[in-house]
Amino acid sequence: MLPTFRPGAVVFGLRLLRPKVGSVVVAKHNGLELIKRVAKVSQGGVYLLGDNLERSTDSRIYGWFDMRDIKSVIIGSIKR
Repeated sequence: MLPTFRPGAVVFGLRLLRPKVGSVVVAKHNGLELIKRVAKVSQGGVYLLGDNLERSTDSRIYGWFDMRDIKSVIIGSIKR
């Protein structure tokens, strides 16, 4: 999720927040946790993009994520 978060950054999220366009979220995909930004929200799903569009693997590859795949909305981070 460069340049927003560098490898090793510790992020804090809340599960109770609903993602909206512009939110950064932790999403589950094939057993992996991904950090992506919400680009679009529709009924039951979200379209996620990475901040480094040239190098990101996101909804352009995976397709729409079900709302149940969103584990938390990131509210802050600490650099390591």
